[in-house]
Amino acid sequence: MTLVLPVAPPVVRAVAAPAHRRRLPALAMLVLGALLAVVPVAGGLFARAASGQQLVDGFAPHLTADALDRYDADLGTLRRGAAAIDEVYRQRQVPAGRFRGLDEYRATAPAIDARGTDLLGRVRAAAPDYRQVAGVGGFDRIPFLVVVAGLSMAYAGTTLLRGPRQRATGARLLALAASAALIGYPFVSGLPDGSRAGERLQHALAPVMTEATVRQQQEDFVVLVHAVGELDTAFRAVSRTGRAERDLAALVRAWPAVSSDLAGLVGAINDSLADYRALRDLDDLTRPVGISGLVAMPWLLVGAGVLGSLTVAASGSRRRKESP
Repeated sequence: MTLVLPVAPPVVRAVAAPAHRRRLPALAMLVLGALLAVVPVAGGLFARAASGQQLVDGFAPHLTADALDRYDADLGTLRRGAAAIDEVYRQRQVPAGRFRGLDEYRATAPAIDARGTDLLGRVRAAAPDYRQVAGVGGFDRIPFLVVVAGLSMAYAGTTLLRGPRQRATGARLLALAASAALIGYPFVSGLPDGSRAGERLQHALAPVMTEATVRQQQEDFVVLVHAVGELDTAFRAVSRTGRAERDLAALVRAWPAVSSDLAGLVGAINDSLADYRALRDLDDLTRPVGISGLVAMPWLLVGAGVLGSLTVAASGSRRRKESP
């Protein structure tokens, strides 16, 4: 007897559908990366950020506590010297015109002292903000960070759109690392506080950082040079005693150091005018929308990093469902 078994039906297995690329998030990643790579170059951020760093470096020797105290002492020496010259003129009835350099200094000494006091007051008041800005460090490297992050995102987006599927995970990790760098750098470097201090510093120095200020300080310096030159030569023939003699002798002795301090500070201002204007232009970039460019900078970096992270999260591939 033969047993006949029915034919078993074929076993049908579900076939996994190929992964489906999410094109829109990848395209958004590519566009964001391209913007981050292009905007710093097109907007001149490299030059402006470098100018800001040069401004910080240029003022470094002049905004230490010792330097500021020395400038105070210099002004005090000049102030006492001017008073001593007036006293000798009165005591010895020195006629006008005999010492032209000293005559000019006597006429302008109050204004020179007022301008020097105002300049030093502004510089001293700006010193805390300056130190906070200087503490950020690497201000000129920010555009490089943005461009490198942008190129990384653009490459990752292109790979997710058209590259081999086996590279997708690496591309997402690269974009995620770039986004994390943009988010983390402001907080690691102290950029939010430093950028606010930078805005205050820029406004505090505005009356000082002008060609007119430099020109006036240079003219004052020339007057002082002529006056001290006469003090140390022709004016020695005029008898003077007591405190006036001591103050004038102190001025002549201190003049090499005083003149070096004055020339150094005015020279630093003059050399930094172009850098200051570049920093001001950087701050004005976002003024049309009502905010400071310096204050906005760290949050623009964070915002770009968050957007990059969102595109990474949304770009994960998914599989199409297929019916058996």
